[in-house]
This record gives sequence, C-alpha cells and structure tokens, in this order.
Amino acid sequence: MNWLDNVKKIKSEKKYTNETLSAKSGISIGTLNKLLAGATEDPKLSTLIPLSEALGCSIDVMLGRQDSDNDNNSIMEKYNSLDDAGKESVRYILNKEYHRVTREKNITINDHKNISRIVKLKLYDIGVSAGTGSYLFDCDYKTISINSNRISENADFAVRVSGNSMNPKYENGDILLVAEKQPVSEGELGIFSVNGESYFKVYGNDRLISLNKDYRDIVFNENDDVRCFGKVIGKIST
Repeated sequence: MNWLDNVKKIKSEKKYTNETLSAKSGISIGTLNKLLAGATEDPKLSTLIPLSEALGCSIDVMLGRQDSDNDNNSIMEKYNSLDDAGKESVRYILNKEYHRVTREKNITINDHKNISRIVKLKLYDIGVSAGTGSYLFDCDYKTISINSNRISENADFAVRVSGNSMNPKYENGDILLVAEKQPVSEGELGIFSVNGESYFKVYGNDRLISLNKDYRDIVFNENDDVRCFGKVIGKIST
C-alpha cells in the first residue's frame, strides 16, 4: 500500500471529507484535491507534516513505513544522517512550529489577562448634589456590574449625580463610586445628608462646598442632623 492509499484509508476511517481535512491541515482545498487525486507523486515535507497532524498519525505511518515509536534511532542520529538539503528542511519546519506554538501560548496568556473580574454594586438613583429631601438608603436601588480594578474593588455602593453644583469636574448623570467605611477629611469629596437632604459635596469641616462657584456653601447649624454616607473614590462617566 503506497502513501496515497494510506492517506485515503486513514481519512476514510476518520470519516473526514476533503473540506474537513483541508480545514484541519491548513492545506488549501485545491492543493488537497490534486494531492488525493495522485497528481503529486512526491509531496513536500511541508505538506506531509500538517497532513499527518490532521490525520492524527506520524509521517512514517502515513507513508506506510515502520512507526517511529519502534525505531531505535534517535532523532539526532536521524538528523545527522541527512544531507544539507534535508537538514535545512527540518530546521525550517522546526522554526515554523516553534513560532506557532510560542504565538499560541502568548495569545492564551494575553486572553487570560484580559478577562476582567466583575464587581457588582448597588446604584442609588437619588439625586445627590442638589438635595432630594430623603435619606440616601431610604431610596430604591438597582444593581450594576462594572469591571474590577483598584478603585471599584474598594467601593461599597454607587450613586448617580443630579444637577450641576459639582461642575466642571462632575457632570449630571455621572455615577460615583463610594467607600462607605472610609473617613472623609476636610477638602475631600463625600456623600452627605443634612436634615434629610442628600448631597455630593466637598467636606469643609463646618460646611459642605460645591465645586461650582454659583452655589453657596451649606453651613452647618448647631441643631443640624449631619450624616456622612462615605467617601467618593471615583466615578463612571455616562
């Protein structure tokens, strides 16, 4: 049985069509059809290797020779017995396969790195900034999913900005990431409630300050009920 009969036999056993074998080997369907039709008596090594890999057998088995597993000659002995042209062919295939495997490994590693963990947070749609007349956690919320990073991992919940009192840095509709347990020092941003109205402001020790200079400071009075819901650590622009 010659090599072509062997190829056809193995192909038939695996129930491969010409199109399937072409796709698995990377050999164009035109070249493969000619090969299987017997148009090429002495196929190139660069054709035999992907063909044998697609059929799941060694080149020796495909060519009807003794299986390489039963051959006592080492790979280096075989290589050393080749002439210069044969050695050049082996080096070509070796380098080609090495670069292919290395490239595929790098793609797998990069794909793994690009898989982002997801953080789920409660998003309160209360209009923090201008005041809403209700406590923050009395309001309905929905759950949002955002990519994990250093900031989002430290957030406990999110709120949506309403109004322009914190312009130009924060726009109407921006989603703020809030760390509930982090203290807010003077000059830092936080979510506050004053007498039941919720605000997103800069903490000023005895007052809340807007970034937009068109808005007056909210100065605390002695009997005011002032609460801090957490420190603003980031935002998601919408």
